Amino acid sequence: MGLAGLSENKKNYLMKQSIFFLFTFFASVAVVTGDTKTWKLIPTGYLNIERNEDNYGGFSGIDISDDGLDLLMITDKSFFFQLNLIRDQNQNLKDFAIKRDGRLLSSKGELLDKRNTDSESIVRDSNGVYFISFESNNRVMKHENIDGKAKFLERHQDFKKLGINSGIEALAIDKYNRLVAIPEKPPKGKSLLPIYRYESNTWSLIKEIEINNDFLVTGAEFISENKLLLLERKFSWTNGFKSRFRLLSLDFFGNNKPKIIFTSNPNQFDNLEGLAIWNDAKGNKRVITVSDDNFHPLQRSEIVEFILKFE
Repeated sequence: MGLAGLSENKKNYLMKQSIFFLFTFFASVAVVTGDTKTWKLIPTGYLNIERNEDNYGGFSGIDISDDGLDLLMITDKSFFFQLNLIRDQNQNLKDFAIKRDGRLLSSKGELLDKRNTDSESIVRDSNGVYFISFESNNRVMKHENIDGKAKFLERHQDFKKLGINSGIEALAIDKYNRLVAIPEKPPKGKSLLPIYRYESNTWSLIKEIEINNDFLVTGAEFISENKLLLLERKFSWTNGFKSRFRLLSLDFFGNNKPKIIFTSNPNQFDNLEGLAIWNDAKGNKRVITVSDDNFHPLQRSEIVEFILKFE
């Protein structure tokens, strides 16, 4: 039945609903695009954290304390290192000291071995529980304590389709303690990069985004309820490493093309992978990253910090 068969009251109701929907749609799009155009990322600190020790290096994921002083780093050989960051009076990076180190354990409380060791990302929820993603044997593990026994999270069906070295590269957690996971590359047979969310013991696909200019996701952090900061990395033999940050809206009306807010020069930084955010005494959002030197003598382990501003 067309509009001609409807009463005037029904027509008016449908017209009002259509206008409301269109207004909501365009208002939402305006908010998303307006926000991302004004975010700026400013490099503010650098710290070389090289040490000539066995199993030190290959840092792939980090978690930072609320005061920006305790940094927990995991390596892609399933080691962890807890650092005390020393800052100056302006809370900028000055030096570091290692507080403790150890090995990540399996669900049986045993040391990880072979293809189970490639830990890539770590996040901590509001209860102090850690979640760690792994490549090769693609999975996410839950740790009540960083040096304690782990627990498997149920896998999404796509995880089996991820490549050996292109699995869950980035984890983030929102204010509702919902876990978000992003692989380095799409599952076999797909061109868009999926974003998964873990809620009520179940994974779901919540968004897919375009891979742009061969940059691959290496880290992610929420900066607001539905806005995700993505750290991406690109490598070529001629230009070395480049790092890029993009902002992605997870709102229903947000598009699948995150907004670029920072791109480094070639080899300005090493292979930045780990990403975490904390708020300094002035209320600035500090974005802290760490590089994965792949245990290669020509690369370096470094911490790079930025201030994220909305202006």
